[in-house]
Amino acid sequence: MTQQDGTISKKLRIAGILIILGLIVEGFSLLWNHTLSFLAFPCVGGMFLVLGIVVYLLALVSRTT
Repeated sequence: MTQQDGTISKKLRIAGILIILGLIVEGFSLLWNHTLSFLAFPCVGGMFLVLGIVVYLLALVSRTT
């Protein structure tokens, strides 16, 4: 494994963790019967999902030398 492969796999691992965290937060907000669950779903869960997707896409297109 080269240095670039290690960097890409680290970024992909971080992206996967962020996406999983976003899905967990959204799942719990669906079970939680409170007004704040409506805000937690798009704000917190959506933020983790979007960050995970952005990190994933940046890991694919970034070029490390």
